[in-house]
Amino acid sequence: MKGKLDDSRSKSLHRAFIRTSKMHRKVCQHRFQELGLTEGQPKVLDYLHHHNGCSQKDLAKHCHIQPATATSLLSHLERSGLIYREANQEDRRITNVFLTETGFEAQKQVKQTFCEIDECCFVGFTKEEREEVLCYLDRIYENLRRRES
Repeated sequence: MKGKLDDSRSKSLHRAFIRTSKMHRKVCQHRFQELGLTEGQPKVLDYLHHHNGCSQKDLAKHCHIQPATATSLLSHLERSGLIYREANQEDRRITNVFLTETGFEAQKQVKQTFCEIDECCFVGFTKEEREEVLCYLDRIYENLRRRES
């Protein structure tokens, strides 16, 4: 009987994660479409805000995307006037990526949008409950990460 209970809990947790993740993604996609951004671009803008001038390779690594995907994302952001790329002065094989003024403004909107979505997620939660949820999610993440190591 205990095996069935554990299996039921596992399926319930799985469903809760999938359902919540899909809804969060849907809300984010809708909001970022309103800003003229596609999926993946907000993460890149945020990373560049903190690491402006980083190499394209480092950006791909830290945003957990393939180099070819990074190239495509950056080309679109460049055409939109949000970033520009320059060859590294010390090693011409390296391309550094920079936010434009328009890119910095877009990143501010991205940050504001994430704050608004976070607020929406936590409507009806106390400050302590918010902290608990985030703590539980961090613990689950660490449990899964350790299992993958």
